[in-house]
Amino acid sequence: ADMVQALPDAQGYSDSRGIYSARTAVAQYYQSVGITEVGVEDVYIGNGVSELITMVLQAFVDDGNEILVPAPDYPLWTGAVALSGGTPVHYRCDERNEWNPDLADIESKITENTHALVVINPNNPTGAVYSEETVRGLVDIARRHDLVLMADEIYEKIVFDDAVHHHTAKAAGDDVLCLTFSGLSKAYRVCGYRAGWVVVTGPKERASDFLEGLTL
Repeated sequence: ADMVQALPDAQGYSDSRGIYSARTAVAQYYQSVGITEVGVEDVYIGNGVSELITMVLQAFVDDGNEILVPAPDYPLWTGAVALSGGTPVHYRCDERNEWNPDLADIESKITENTHALVVINPNNPTGAVYSEETVRGLVDIARRHDLVLMADEIYEKIVFDDAVHHHTAKAAGDDVLCLTFSGLSKAYRVCGYRAGWVVVTGPKERASDFLEGLTL
């Protein structure tokens, strides 16, 4: 119905951020889980999360920037950081502690060149689902060291038993820039749609150049 309604005013290409109705649906979803500040203009639709991760890193990373990536990790993150001219720095997820991130290890690897912290939750490949305390610990590190959070949450709806997923953006609030990646492929079992998104929350006014580059 939305497509039919839009046809009279349609052009060859949609808005570079994605079709308005789709972005509205994504924004409303995050509002429903308590991330109330998300608006339609904060949502970018892409050809799956993998494409968006690559685009975001190409817009964000300058040569020599260090990005903290969990180990083990979904290898796209390591590859995309390196191909964007950055240096992936791997922090430890502790097998002896149910594969939770080692917060002390993260702190020890932050340098003046560190610009972002990648959080994969629920984690691929370990399957770990981080507690609210762990998520808040990761956010606190980003806050104290002025890092951008890149939260890969594509598996957010695939949790079992008593596991509960906690959104990084909700813990980050309005003072830590957070990019949340998710999509239809895993949660809704429709990978062939190639529909992913990234949602920007926090102090967006501090990232105007980056966001302009992402739109382009």
